[in-house]
Amino acid sequence: MLDKINKQWIGFVFGIVFPAFCFFCYWLFLHNQLNFPNGFIRYLRNGNMLQEVAIACIIASLVVFYISLNKKIFDFGRGLIIAAFLYVGLVLYISLL
Repeated sequence: MLDKINKQWIGFVFGIVFPAFCFFCYWLFLHNQLNFPNGFIRYLRNGNMLQEVAIACIIASLVVFYISLNKKIFDFGRGLIIAAFLYVGLVLYISLL
């Protein structure tokens, strides 16, 4: 079963989608009174919290990376790390704006 998902591109796609899903869940459970995504992102930027929320979503992806190391699906984990580096670049871009 794990051999089917042990592909780098699957890890990359999961690494891109999972933090975005975590970001959506954060909005859904804590700030659903704001419209998504424009009002929510504006709220986070005005409170200087967008960077912290994005980092929390990346950390959630890195928890999945840790699980992939324990299950010995290294190619999947490699894809997760590549996606995490892309998100770190996004966070740097956000912090410089």
